[in-house]
Amino acid sequence: MTPGRHCIWSASPTTEWNEGYPIGNGRLGAMILGDPLAERVALNHDRLWRRFWNYQPPDTLKDLPELRRLYRQGRWDEALELLHRTIPVSGRTLYVNPFVPVGDLCIFPAHNETIENYRRRLDMDTGIVTVSYRVDGVDFRREYFSSWPAGVMAVRLSASREASLSGEVSLSRLLDPDCVVTGSAQPGEVVLEGRFEEGVRFAAVVKVHSRGGCLTEGRREYVPLPGDIPPKDENVITFAFRKEEVIPGNVGVSTCYESADEVLLLVAVATEDESADPVCWCREKLAAVPTNFEALRAEHVEDHQRFYRRVSLSLTNASKNPPAEELIPRCSAELYEKQFNLGRYLAITSGRPAPAGEPAGAPINLQGLWNQDRRPAWDCDYHLDLNLQMCYWPLPMVNLPELTAPVMDWLDSLLPRARQLAKDLFGARGILLSGSCDLRDLGTIDDLGFGWPGAAAWVAQFLWHHWEYTRDEAFLRDRLYPLLREIALFLKDMLIEDRQGRWVFLPGISPEMRIKTPKGISSQATMSSMDMELTREVFSRLLEASERFGIDADQRDGWREILHRVPLPTIDENGVLQEWLEPHEPDDIGHRHRSPFVGFSPGDRVTREETPEYAAATRKLLAVRQSTGGKTSSAFAMILDAQMHARFFEGDAALACLDFVAENWMMCNLLLSHIDWRPERKTLSWFPGQKIFQIEACIGVVAAVSEMLLQDRRGLITLLPALPGAWPDGTVTGLRTRGGFEVDVTWKNGSLQEARITSIRGETCRLRLMEKGFPITIHTEGRNSAVVQGEGILEFPTQAGETYIIHPRG
Repeated sequence: MTPGRHCIWSASPTTEWNEGYPIGNGRLGAMILGDPLAERVALNHDRLWRRFWNYQPPDTLKDLPELRRLYRQGRWDEALELLHRTIPVSGRTLYVNPFVPVGDLCIFPAHNETIENYRRRLDMDTGIVTVSYRVDGVDFRREYFSSWPAGVMAVRLSASREASLSGEVSLSRLLDPDCVVTGSAQPGEVVLEGRFEEGVRFAAVVKVHSRGGCLTEGRREYVPLPGDIPPKDENVITFAFRKEEVIPGNVGVSTCYESADEVLLLVAVATEDESADPVCWCREKLAAVPTNFEALRAEHVEDHQRFYRRVSLSLTNASKNPPAEELIPRCSAELYEKQFNLGRYLAITSGRPAPAGEPAGAPINLQGLWNQDRRPAWDCDYHLDLNLQMCYWPLPMVNLPELTAPVMDWLDSLLPRARQLAKDLFGARGILLSGSCDLRDLGTIDDLGFGWPGAAAWVAQFLWHHWEYTRDEAFLRDRLYPLLREIALFLKDMLIEDRQGRWVFLPGISPEMRIKTPKGISSQATMSSMDMELTREVFSRLLEASERFGIDADQRDGWREILHRVPLPTIDENGVLQEWLEPHEPDDIGHRHRSPFVGFSPGDRVTREETPEYAAATRKLLAVRQSTGGKTSSAFAMILDAQMHARFFEGDAALACLDFVAENWMMCNLLLSHIDWRPERKTLSWFPGQKIFQIEACIGVVAAVSEMLLQDRRGLITLLPALPGAWPDGTVTGLRTRGGFEVDVTWKNGSLQEARITSIRGETCRLRLMEKGFPITIHTEGRNSAVVQGEGILEFPTQAGETYIIHPRG
């Protein structure tokens, strides 16, 4: 692999957490800031969530008949007034428990402060961050990685001259009124313990090993950070962003190293989920880890590359490899190589399932596996109205199906509560997921989300895509099909007949979108296009799976009746797809959420070939959404727009969306801020001056770029469907499609040079090249005789394990 396209680097350190370099193994995450004089490594554990909030049964069921009467009559304001008696106003309640940080590992070297030749680098191919610099003619180097096989983080300090390493290693935690922090230290070991007021316990232990020199005592008892402990939250929606400042060298607990040739730090982190005694668990984990850094590193790299090297993308020769901050203004092909790779890297490092025998891994949250704040933005929760889904629908495209397992485990753990919520809120059977959840519970239902039945159905959509890519029969039969049945049971109970004989939801919700009413705005409206699409999808999938396994035959007629009676989304007189069944006036036509597009992307009911009227209406709605110039938009919206433009075969428009994201939300480490922090504030800016990293847009880039180069919609593989003019030459390898194919594509001067399709399961392949009048020949590897030749859509049988080579004729 060409190293440059897999590296993000800078010639300066950062004091901003949002611009650090992340590492992780799915469980233990760390953000590396790279300060040569006072290094701060912010530590996280995927299962460290608060537990001060518990599910509160809503008291709305008694008002449901009256609410529906008002909804039927279009009396949205009156209905909202009644709803507010039992359901909180959006933003004025506590929703979930937050995902919270473990603490900070700090390194304070004892050398001159004159730094030369500084560089910090994230190598996504190896999963290693490196910080290097020179002081007084000595080259110093730090290497950091979080190992999945070993279950620990490793940091090696080295220097070009013997006996040059002296300094201090400490653990500390931000001031928090709800957490009691204690610690202890002895030569070679530092221990941090925390206990929240509701009883949640956690610990971090650092073992220090030196080659040469000696280890000495530091601070044996914990010293908190300077300053006043912040007050407890009076307003439960007030996020508490940490001030970006260097941690002083006289806090926490510490140990010291003197005149060493090399120093190895091994870090273990645990919560009470691992053990009632997290410190003991960490010590036992560290005792089992070998102290040979080269062996640890080799094991880690081999393990990481099993996932990362499944796919590669080359859009440039990547020979110059400038620092990341210089790449951003150029919006070059090299930038999007790195963005594509960064999205895969973030998914792997934050989404790996836990090893056997350990507590289940948490799904990827709003910030993946990384957070420094005691009350982070939206509590780093699981938003089910787009964010979680966008983290997972790209993964099968780049052959990362294993990462879906934590979501399925998490859903299974929420099912009892989801049944209770369906019963408490609507008196319904089946399951209802709230729009936001934490690791262990459903979140509060507010007036913005009341009546939305689609959260579980939308999660099921990407789980179905997982099945289509993997064809894992046991997963479909034993896990997804039972989930679909519970979702369907709730949807069936929620459907009511309207005046036209259609079966609809009342009220309808298009997530986070509001309609204008005589007195103001309301989230409640007629049935949303999103819910029409998702409901029809759930029952279609049930029928397909039921017939596949020969089960529940007595249910099929009822499911077919629902498909017959639930309407399709409506198209207005101007040919624009409507957001709701009836023509409401939206409060924000440029709203960041793209809910009504779900049947087109990431869903597959709507395509240009099979449903041209709906495709055209969808394209017109996309133009309406974009008509405000992104003033109320965010990074994830424009990334999804890029994917939709790709599905419309509009490569240059897709690239323009990526450029817009880079110009407005990309930080110097290529991570994306959810909202605009800059003084000019050209787009959505809820917290002026505050960068807020969110992960879904970063991972969403993977889907957008993949579908610019390869698509597989409704059984048809399309090569180079949306290749932008700015990417004339390139190669992509390892992309996966439904039907069980792995595809490599090479192009030059904007035209196909060669494609290689490896059949995994021996199914029939349907293939299309976008270039008109451009015949191709398909033959198997090692044979010259053509399997098939022609142009347009070609169909040919395959054998499992065989590779089929596509060349342009002439």
